[in-house]
Amino acid sequence: MGGAYEDPGTAPGPNPWQAGRLLWKLGYDPAHWERSADPQVKSTFLRHGNFDCVTNSVIWDPGNSERLIPDSLYLTRIPAAFDAGRGYAWPWVDPTGATKLYTLPAKARFDAGTPFHQP
Repeated sequence: MGGAYEDPGTAPGPNPWQAGRLLWKLGYDPAHWERSADPQVKSTFLRHGNFDCVTNSVIWDPGNSERLIPDSLYLTRIPAAFDAGRGYAWPWVDPTGATKLYTLPAKARFDAGTPFHQP
């Protein structure tokens, strides 16, 4: 990656924000780079269960024992497109599994053209 995980927005000088590739810039105001970070943001931010592309793993907040990632935050059952024919893996993204990404039906249809048939 060649950077840091987080820019705290506290560098000395007229611009408290670092340049470069950073995963987190909490509390910054892009219209006012000369301002320091808003401390309220970091103190109220829940950073738990995020996928880290550097380590290829999910990073958990050690102060939170919950480790269940739901299949969906808004669907109550498997979408019909995943269950037609032989079906596709649901959820199609599994950040904690050995296979991280499965086939998305919309992508399979796009790649196959029309008409589309389930594998």
